[in-house]
Amino acid sequence: MDQRQIQRRERGQIFALLAVLIPLVIIFAGFAIDFGIAYVTKTTLSKAVDAAALAAMRNLNQGQSTATADATNAFTVNYQSVPGLGTTPTPTVTWFTSSPCTAGNTCVTIAATATINTYFLRALSVLPGVGSSLNTTSISVSATAQRNPLVMSLVLDKSGSMKLNGGSTALPPAVTNFISYFDEGIDNVAEVSFSSVDSVDVPMTTSFQSLINSSVESMAFGGATFAQAGLQDGFHQITTQPASPNVIRVVVFFTDGWANTDGLPTNVTTATASTTHDVLNCTGTTSKPSNTPMNYGGCAPLEAAAGWCSGLFFMNPSTGSTTTCPNATTFPAQDGGGNALSPVATAQTNIANDATYRTEQLANTMRNSTNNITIYSIGLGDKINQVYLQDLANDPSAPTYDSSQPQGEAVFAPTASQLNAVFQTIASKVLLRLSQ
Repeated sequence: MDQRQIQRRERGQIFALLAVLIPLVIIFAGFAIDFGIAYVTKTTLSKAVDAAALAAMRNLNQGQSTATADATNAFTVNYQSVPGLGTTPTPTVTWFTSSPCTAGNTCVTIAATATINTYFLRALSVLPGVGSSLNTTSISVSATAQRNPLVMSLVLDKSGSMKLNGGSTALPPAVTNFISYFDEGIDNVAEVSFSSVDSVDVPMTTSFQSLINSSVESMAFGGATFAQAGLQDGFHQITTQPASPNVIRVVVFFTDGWANTDGLPTNVTTATASTTHDVLNCTGTTSKPSNTPMNYGGCAPLEAAAGWCSGLFFMNPSTGSTTTCPNATTFPAQDGGGNALSPVATAQTNIANDATYRTEQLANTMRNSTNNITIYSIGLGDKINQVYLQDLANDPSAPTYDSSQPQGEAVFAPTASQLNAVFQTIASKVLLRLSQ
């Protein structure tokens, strides 16, 4: 056999192989396209049912009918975010409280099925027994979310500076809108306020909305910023509720300035500040012995520089009214820093630093407690200490962030007009934590 015959035979074999391989390549490429469309559809469907389940849980306080409508809208928006998927399916929304839903909770399942047309799989319909069954394929996805009960303390700054930055006007409607997101009967909420002293305005209850609305509408603003006392009351209100593994525990802490006051919390005097820590030498009058309990400070350096306040204040730890403390030249610092009460500038800095330290230590205790409390902090205006609020919340941006503790978030409203939006942001964060 000569060389030309060998070449003709090899070309014939190659053509035969190509005749077999090319259809196979086309079929496998077709499979890849069909399965790729199916993958994109399933991924989008999963995203849509997840979003719908979370929307249902976030709006459960408005009733199941409204929550179902919101879930359906969330599903549609997320499914249609990827063009070319064809007709948007209608999800089914099923509410239930039985297993696997944790006892006492409400759960929802969102299920949806999308039908897609195939382009290459249908080529196999010519095979015996296959018919048109491969012309389309269905993809089904479901997601289940659980609405955990909430135990929350709302801790609000009502110091005098709130009258200088618009906060006293903006805070009541922001709080009213905030608490409307939560569900009476399922959630327990308390409201605490603080200035020179602390006050539990609404003890922990499931019937909280009208009580808190009335409290903030009638709130009187004035005095210093005894942040530790307010946070302490919020902590105590949460611990009044029995421990349960499926309950979410949250503190929302709002302030428009620095912690600038030390002393004794009015309602909970034994939790972090012992009576030996917050007494001053007030000798000089017959009614004030050397170990007089006293709140002191009341003006942080940044606020003093802005002319919001000046000097040092001694305050009655029960009423917050200003008083005198003759011969007091030191205060009982817990942060290891200085403790001079004079000159004024040094005293203001030292007391503010110590008040900040005490509040941060209390927040650390709350997160480390068996209650597993998450703290969110809100700051208003340009006189706030942002790092301090990040530390309180264990915000990832905080220098002291600890990944082993519950992660919160610090958010800031530069002006009073932005306060309502910031409170809504925190409501969304809390509701997301409730929906699992």
